[in-house]
Amino acid sequence: MNGAMDEKYTNSSLDTSVPVIDEWITSSDGVKIYTRTWNAISDKPIATVVFLHGFGEHIKRYNHVFDKFARENIEVYAYDQRGFGETAIKNKNPGMTGGWKVATNDITEALLSRRRDGIPQFLMGHSMGGGLTLNYATEGPERHKVAGYICSSPWILLSSNAPQATKRDVLLSVVAPVLSMFLPNVVINTDVDAKYISRDPVEVDKYKEDPLIHNIASLSSLVDMVSGGKLVINKEYTNVTFPVYIAHGSADLITDPKASKSFIEKIKSEDKTFIEWKDRYHEMHNDYGNTEIIQSYIQWILKRSTLESNK
Repeated sequence: MNGAMDEKYTNSSLDTSVPVIDEWITSSDGVKIYTRTWNAISDKPIATVVFLHGFGEHIKRYNHVFDKFARENIEVYAYDQRGFGETAIKNKNPGMTGGWKVATNDITEALLSRRRDGIPQFLMGHSMGGGLTLNYATEGPERHKVAGYICSSPWILLSSNAPQATKRDVLLSVVAPVLSMFLPNVVINTDVDAKYISRDPVEVDKYKEDPLIHNIASLSSLVDMVSGGKLVINKEYTNVTFPVYIAHGSADLITDPKASKSFIEKIKSEDKTFIEWKDRYHEMHNDYGNTEIIQSYIQWILKRSTLESNK
């Protein structure tokens, strides 16, 4: 991001073999934002990645993922988005995201601040972060300078197979939009069931016990996320010609894999990949067989980095 850096320190307490830098920065509109960088193993990485986490969570949950990226000489920069993680605690506003327009500006600032001449830069996101990633690919100010987009279980549409999906959809599509016009900053609990994030009960327990995870959002933020996903899937985005990889678990009961497939089918990119991973739940990087998933992201990036370098 383009704002001032407030604090910078190396986090040596992590179970990781690569240098990890934690920073508090100030965004261009004065908001304190917590960031983490997993540095590549060499001074000149083969690629850099800006990563966007999912709804209710935070970037510290990805140490086991991006340590592997860094060991393959891929630098990853991520930040706790507004309303979530350490950023929410610092600003005392859990669930207050500012909406997709603000989120898009934060992404642009992150891309600009982390860009390196001659090194391909990728944008990657999970769930809510995946929806933001796809939206950025369609209309983000810096979209033409991004080498490729990677999405894990993106929130385009919520799963229609989830228990009480009808009740949820009425709340999100009818009740919340009306209430948000009068009470935009009222926060509600979205009641995400932890058992649907992973088949691994250990990971489910970690999720439940994590003090930085919450499932609340302001009405205006929630409506913006839902409507933003619908815009992504309903528009004919013929301008998306960049490389795109979407991975989605076939057993995801939080976000809809059919929406991911539909998006891939619509875009005009000649380099587009959709993999529906059999039986995987929402957080495939925290599910059984997660090494295979993580390596698929790494190999996809490395292949396109090589192509970019040979241009």
